[in-house]
Amino acid sequence: MAKILVVDDIEDNIKLLSFDLEDDNHTVITATNGKECLLLSRTENPDLILLDMMMPVMDGRETLKRLKADQHLKHIPVIMVSANDGDDDVIDALDIGAHDFVAKPFIYPVLAARMRSALRLKASQEKLREANQLLQKLASFDPLTGAYNRRQFFNLAKAEFSKAERTDQPLAVIMMDIDKFKSINDTYGHAAGDQALISITKTCKDICRASDIVSRFGGEEFVICCPNAELEGAHTLAERLRNAIAAISIETEGGEKFSFTTSIGVTGRLANDTLEAMINRADGWLYQAKDQGRNRTIIDPE
Repeated sequence: MAKILVVDDIEDNIKLLSFDLEDDNHTVITATNGKECLLLSRTENPDLILLDMMMPVMDGRETLKRLKADQHLKHIPVIMVSANDGDDDVIDALDIGAHDFVAKPFIYPVLAARMRSALRLKASQEKLREANQLLQKLASFDPLTGAYNRRQFFNLAKAEFSKAERTDQPLAVIMMDIDKFKSINDTYGHAAGDQALISITKTCKDICRASDIVSRFGGEEFVICCPNAELEGAHTLAERLRNAIAAISIETEGGEKFSFTTSIGVTGRLANDTLEAMINRADGWLYQAKDQGRNRTIIDPE
């Protein structure tokens, strides 16, 4: 069932409640004050906390405040349990973030029903968070390769470009395109073409720095934003990528093997530049590389 943290300074209360909870197949962990509650919440990650209001060391109200202020603990539902059920205490606990308030002495089936309500709400919220995380991933990453998509590239690269302008730091952009990609699809099938795209992304992630922003820009074209990188350093990176990609061998489902090459354009940030201008400039060098025979890198002239 669920892992329940029972927090009460009276041992008999803990024992009686633990018996009922364990009869319902819950796992029970216990604490006798607020400090123990916070520690166990971090280490045991309970599904729900039954928190007594009046305790030594740290009372329930202060414990609840700290639970709800902690980013890692605030999603745990808390049911306050107290012999004092005055309106002000109830309102205060609910305003701080308690899921519910139960007055002592309580009838266990009623408490159990309120626990089930809290656990259902927690499960629904977790599903919603997972769905939001998936939506965020879909909105930011290319579903085939796992590289950033075009939209997220601009979000991240524009921030790096603005930072480079403010601090007068270098920044480079690398544009990369698979040579004769259509012939790969025509000869070996689209699944083989997909594998080529996936292998490029993996190679880029293996070779590039953690700070470099790798994106599938569209089709078989990739772009990399390299913060704090001089043109020569970006050129060295581009050549490492080009040679590593040329060494890739992909085997099709039919047992055929093929390799492929890339053409690359590299540019550095200039005075009064824009990110869009850098991308266009690197793209121009890329197409010059194709015109000059493919499988080569062209950079800004000195």
